[in-house]
Amino acid sequence: MSALERNGINPLTQADFYKTGHIFQYPEGTELVYSNFTPRSARLAPVIPELYDGKVVWFGLQGFIKSFLIDLWNRNFFGQPKEQVVSRYRRRLDTALGPGAVPVDHIERLWDLGYLPLEIRALPEGSRVDIGVPALTVINTDPDFYWLTNYIETVLSNELWKPTTTATIAFEYRKLLTAYARLTGAPEDFVSWQGHDFSARGMSGMADAMQAGAGHLLSFTGTDTISAIDYLEDWYNADAERELIGGSVPATEHSVMCMGGFEDELETFRRLITEVYPSGIVSIVSDTWDFFRVITDYASRLKEEIENRRPDALGNAKVVFRPDSGDPVDILTGEAIEVADLEAATLLPILNSRAGGRAYARRAGEFFELFAEGDAGVRAQAVAAAPSLKGAVECLWEVFGGSLSAKGYRMLNPRVGLIYGDSITLLRAQAILSRLAAKGFASSNVVLGIGSYTYQYLTRDSFGWAMKATWGVVRGEARELFKDPVTDSGTKRSARGLLRVEKEQGRYRLFDRQSPQQAAGGELLPVFRNGNLLVDASLAEIRERLMASWVPDSISSSDLIEA
Repeated sequence: MSALERNGINPLTQADFYKTGHIFQYPEGTELVYSNFTPRSARLAPVIPELYDGKVVWFGLQGFIKSFLIDLWNRNFFGQPKEQVVSRYRRRLDTALGPGAVPVDHIERLWDLGYLPLEIRALPEGSRVDIGVPALTVINTDPDFYWLTNYIETVLSNELWKPTTTATIAFEYRKLLTAYARLTGAPEDFVSWQGHDFSARGMSGMADAMQAGAGHLLSFTGTDTISAIDYLEDWYNADAERELIGGSVPATEHSVMCMGGFEDELETFRRLITEVYPSGIVSIVSDTWDFFRVITDYASRLKEEIENRRPDALGNAKVVFRPDSGDPVDILTGEAIEVADLEAATLLPILNSRAGGRAYARRAGEFFELFAEGDAGVRAQAVAAAPSLKGAVECLWEVFGGSLSAKGYRMLNPRVGLIYGDSITLLRAQAILSRLAAKGFASSNVVLGIGSYTYQYLTRDSFGWAMKATWGVVRGEARELFKDPVTDSGTKRSARGLLRVEKEQGRYRLFDRQSPQQAAGGELLPVFRNGNLLVDASLAEIRERLMASWVPDSISSSDLIEA
């Protein structure tokens, strides 16, 4: 047997070592263990307070059930010879914990049973679940396998916290972009393409990339994570031939641009937009050497070729300039901050915000560099109107012009666009959109690449996800279980007993200490029982549910601009 065959993904070992002994630690006569999976806190969540409403987007359970609880268990446990799966498990525990440290009789009985004796009840995927409310509950259906409920805690948490956290943050981007589209009169249908997933190369492996990328695609259609589309087709009944799951455009990278040579960079651009891609959308990395030279000098010299490119079958003929170095706020909107006057009270916060760097202001079209003078004084010195002070959007407007939205904000000529490919956060996105709006530009002038500074910075604690037991039965006696450490701030305090979740005025509310009859009702519905999937949702259903859960008018765009 090869090493891969010996040590491939074994569903039994997707757990912490300490879980293996719990079967012998529960009180004698234990029959049932009931647990829940809950987002406990948003204290560490990278969200915008003006936008965030205390909810998480619930996503990833169906993929976990199909791929792990059904496919992997059936293929690599129940579908394998009993002696083989038991001996693999015994070998792993004997070599790590000591010979015979963990008997394997219960594993043999599980194989004999032929299915996972568990029931999972859950809220529908795509629901936005309030902090402190469980998204699912788990209980064993056979008293002989009480140990199994929390044995799967490790892998359940491991597989679920990331897709639902990513889906939540993606939706926060969606809300932000929608708010500014409404404020500036930009087309709202463009929002689906305005957040683009570039995260795959920085994720913690292939599974992480596809699952997190799938969470992104609940709120957007722009992605470069190909495997996320595969994931949604495999586990969420999506069909790329019948619906738009996700998409992208042809794009260059630095190796392509460098290969053409520094002296011939202009000709590299010309070749790409006239010969390689004479029609449609093409995204070109533009900061290999001098980004602002590209969007001023090169853009002017290529203006005729750009404007004469042929539309593709969808009517698109756009050259997208892509920077991905430097400060994205400054690169897109300009280093100079718009001010009404040059008083110290106005200029000092700008100077202080630069943390020792150079600071600039703009008043009535004139540019000024700011200098500290004394304890609270600021001197403004006039400087030339450099492209870096104006920002990329304004530079392209000066070359190509455009039109005005219904609300009077400037929208670039549709033959050109901008995408910032890296280092975007929600706060930076807010700053970009706010500063563009202050300059009179619509939000649709930029696409934001969401990746290294967003999805790769999330942890299980971003929303405090945890699985905890709250109820059990020992020798026929029901017991309420709870956790309330005196050393904790309250975050780890658990509910008690059986749980029920109800939806009241658009919010989910938790009721604990319920009777079995009460717990059988409410919004937590059976989705898995005894090895079988009970609810098989589609991507389209989940997207629809998510979008229906939020009213864009519930946030104030003016508040966002002021913030």
